[in-house]
Amino acid sequence: MRIAELADLAGVSVRTIRYYHQAGALPEPPRRANGYRDYSADDLVTALRIRQLTASGLSLAAAGALAADPSPQADEEVLEAADRDLAAQIALLTERRERLAQARAGGHVGLSREAAALSSEATDVPPAILLANLYRDHEPFLRLVEALTEPGRREAVAALQQRFDALDADTPEAELEELSDRVRMVFDGLDEDLPPLPRAQMQLLLELVDRGLNVQQREFVRRPF
Repeated sequence: MRIAELADLAGVSVRTIRYYHQAGALPEPPRRANGYRDYSADDLVTALRIRQLTASGLSLAAAGALAADPSPQADEEVLEAADRDLAAQIALLTERRERLAQARAGGHVGLSREAAALSSEATDVPPAILLANLYRDHEPFLRLVEALTEPGRREAVAALQQRFDALDADTPEAELEELSDRVRMVFDGLDEDLPPLPRAQMQLLLELVDRGLNVQQREFVRRPF
């Protein structure tokens, strides 16, 4: 049979059959004297098997290898590898769905879980994204983020944010000191293992933090805590 008939019986396109050939999954039969390839019933069975295997989640390379060596041992090895690959894909997709759900629930579209935890309002987003990236995969930072999501802690941070937003040139020093003490109390022990950022990175972070802040607020964020 010719390639068009093979493709029709296999339920795929001629282009797909040629792709099978290019990938090495389906051997190309020799050409006849008239220049056309002559496909056999075995070729059709192989094409059908490849289609079924790829539909089951196997890569084309794995499907071709399995079709070429139908022994039970080969089946088990290839299927086991395919199952591990599918499990990894499912885990990745599940994680992406969880992140999407968190973004939809919290209004933090496009943010990592860590950046979202550090963002209480829109102006927090740029520095939160940068900070989460600078400390990515850093265990003390991940513990800090986890602590910020604890019941009660989030509310305490929100209260600090409200007081910080109210700072201006008329804020008395006593109130600034009291707010500093409160910041230390809320974050006590959370950042003790967090290494300081290099000077250049800290400058980038402060550049983002300073946007929209008045003089008093800028001075406050530079206080030692």
